[in-house]
Amino acid sequence: MKFSANIILLFKMNTPSKFQLGLTSAIALGFAGITYLVLKQALKLKNPSRTIDYLVIKTITSEESCEEIVQELRRRCTQHHAIGFDCEWVSEQRIRHPVALLQLSTYDGYCALFRLSHMKSIPKPLKELLEDKSIYKVGVAPGDDAMYLAMDYSVYMKSTLDIRHIVELCRHNTGGLAFLAKMFLGVVLDKNRRIRCSNWGADELTERQIKYAALDAHVAIRIFVKVVNDYHKSPYLLLWNRYNNDHWNKIHQICSKYSDKCYRNKQIVKKKATEYKEKNTKATKEVFNKKYSNSTRSKPLYHNCFLQAPDGEILCTCDNKKAVWYVEKELADIVSEDPLTVRLRFEPAGRSVGDVGRYYQLTKENKCVVCGVKDSYIRKNVVPREYRKYFPEIMKDHSSHDVVLLCVECHQTSNMRDQPVRESLARRCSAPLAAHDAGKFLEDKDSKKIRSAARALLYQSKKHVLPEARRKELESIILQYYIQHDEITQDLLQEAALLQVTYENADYESHGYKVVEYYLEREGLLRLEEEWREHFLASMCPKYMPELWSVKHNEERLRVRLEEGRLSEQDLKLIVL
Repeated sequence: MKFSANIILLFKMNTPSKFQLGLTSAIALGFAGITYLVLKQALKLKNPSRTIDYLVIKTITSEESCEEIVQELRRRCTQHHAIGFDCEWVSEQRIRHPVALLQLSTYDGYCALFRLSHMKSIPKPLKELLEDKSIYKVGVAPGDDAMYLAMDYSVYMKSTLDIRHIVELCRHNTGGLAFLAKMFLGVVLDKNRRIRCSNWGADELTERQIKYAALDAHVAIRIFVKVVNDYHKSPYLLLWNRYNNDHWNKIHQICSKYSDKCYRNKQIVKKKATEYKEKNTKATKEVFNKKYSNSTRSKPLYHNCFLQAPDGEILCTCDNKKAVWYVEKELADIVSEDPLTVRLRFEPAGRSVGDVGRYYQLTKENKCVVCGVKDSYIRKNVVPREYRKYFPEIMKDHSSHDVVLLCVECHQTSNMRDQPVRESLARRCSAPLAAHDAGKFLEDKDSKKIRSAARALLYQSKKHVLPEARRKELESIILQYYIQHDEITQDLLQEAALLQVTYENADYESHGYKVVEYYLEREGLLRLEEEWREHFLASMCPKYMPELWSVKHNEERLRVRLEEGRLSEQDLKLIVL
């Protein structure tokens, strides 16, 4: 009662107490602070329609208007050496149609939307821009879009850069484009499924489609510039870098190691690796490595041992195993142990002649021929084995020329860039790839339906008995096939459950075989080899290829054999020398 009386007395006083004033001020300040934070967050999350107001959007539907737009894009991206990049296409029943729209955007808001579905081919100026190594094409998963452009239009993009590499380098969390746009720019992107999966090949794009496409490319370059600038203002770098833009002149030092590399979330990769270790024993791993030739090599490919002719002339380099084999068979003697050199006791069939012969005499380094990495590498067949295995024996000799070493990432990139060439060969040689053809085996759908019905009836358990209507339906399916039977028996179900449903396709011819057959009848297999070698050099730009490696290596080698009289008329017909 005494406490209540004091409260009443406090409120009856004409002059407010210090306690009342302080409490009132604190509450007012609290509400003001909360209101400020709410308004700040609301202002921070910008509406995409406001964000796009300053953009200059150009829609290109013809090849004639392309050159001027490309020149303007080049002029505006000189400071950052990068341009925002994205693609859109239409998918129907999980089948992807060719890329319909290509979006490029500069940092200052100049956006070009190239409607590839309305053009006969990609204009030369645009193709040159996409294949320009000095300009990074930044986005989220741009490598996937680059692969589709290569498959659809034979454009081999250079310097694609997934911005998540740079985001991760700056110790930020990564995510999709919408997540990154909200985190770094405060922009909420429109990712409604109806707009994402809309008809990008329509006669006219809607205003919403245009804004969506332009913004996807533009926020990519904005995020890239912001993250790189923040990285150079971080306390991890020297103070003199903090307030200048010199780092844009050295941007290649940061980005080159991520160029054309797929992004892999390190946490997910680490988790999968841990799971793999837990599930697989050491013995299983050894079997895995033996089964798959593309596993990472733990031993060097080149041992650089020397093989000599009886007079001491160097014939070629070889591996330890081959050199020791000659010695164990008493066909050669050891001349030196470091490096291991063995001299043959018999005259070889041929000697090294010209550059083509000297190629085999040179020592070779165990490192990736593209980037120079030495710690891990995989054998890469420049001329894929799916074609070479059908070559005549005369061309299979000395095939080591077309086996080079690539690191894991370069090997993955090279395989991805090989696919458009396969697609092109498939069209030109009428040799469908396995994914597009009936395949080596055909499936009998009726037999499969009968087998499924029999297994459903045979393996139903006491706990999961089929409904009567469903059971009769399945029995009817089986009896329609076994017309000589009047009722379903256990033996009949067991027979039906083992029905063969796949059959070998008698008309099947592999893609590789048909391509080789095509070249044998027309241009010759040497030309097929040269096309793959030219493609490898153009698509990967290797910096560390073995000395004297040549696109025309086999032609030069076979001409030497021709001059020495070691080629038959049949050989000449096969290779069209």
